[in-house]
Amino acid sequence: MKFAIVDNKRQEAAPHIEGKCINCGSPMVPKCGALRIKHWAHKGTRRCDPWWENETEWHRSWKNQFPTDWQEIVHYAENNEKHIADVKTLEGWVIEFQHSPIKPEERLSREDFYQKLIWVVDGKRRSRDERQFFKLLGNRMGRYIKSEKYPEVQSTLPEGQIYRDWTASRSHVFFDFGGEDLWWLLMGSDHYWAFILPINRSKFIKLHQKDDLTKNNEFDALVEKYRDVAQQLMRGHYPWAESKDAIPYKLLGLKEGN
Repeated sequence: MKFAIVDNKRQEAAPHIEGKCINCGSPMVPKCGALRIKHWAHKGTRRCDPWWENETEWHRSWKNQFPTDWQEIVHYAENNEKHIADVKTLEGWVIEFQHSPIKPEERLSREDFYQKLIWVVDGKRRSRDERQFFKLLGNRMGRYIKSEKYPEVQSTLPEGQIYRDWTASRSHVFFDFGGEDLWWLLMGSDHYWAFILPINRSKFIKLHQKDDLTKNNEFDALVEKYRDVAQQLMRGHYPWAESKDAIPYKLLGLKEGN
């Protein structure tokens, strides 16, 4: 963890001090070696939040893009279950930065628990993910569905492990391949098509800031705009299709069973 409670205040790890866990109150010791980023660890093998993962530089760098009082926030459910959110914004959005593999059942549990959840996924963890993602994005079939209303949205065939990991998510998923843009996997994507929207990295961070406390933040407005974009694109292209299962394979250029 980045923070522990020292003298009743949240403090980053530093040599020769002791703290208490922000989640469970147990003793914490600072780890300030040269091989890993500075962090706090429970004494012994205790781990009070099973969803917590060891941080990478990528993980820590992302958290540092947001105010410190938004980072590592203990989030409570109505039944008093609690977990440590990587970042929690003033509008109640929880942003989780996911580098390690995550099992589908844990992903679903987190989405049910946090409700207003945004995943930022490290797209460079597996090198093949980045290569396949951009290859598919430039593929002829990936440009088959277009919309005059949403020209910025790109369509692609959802092939490859990174899509298999995340297309079933009910939350907002952003792939981070290290460039200037993040790639938003719009809700409503299915096993036939994925709809991708590039969002500038700096803009993504700024979207969660509020200059005027009387206004909604910009991310909520963007979510509202694109809430049903995938379904609209599919219905616009195949207006006779009542569901994704009714879309003819032949028009997609696929063979049945693929």
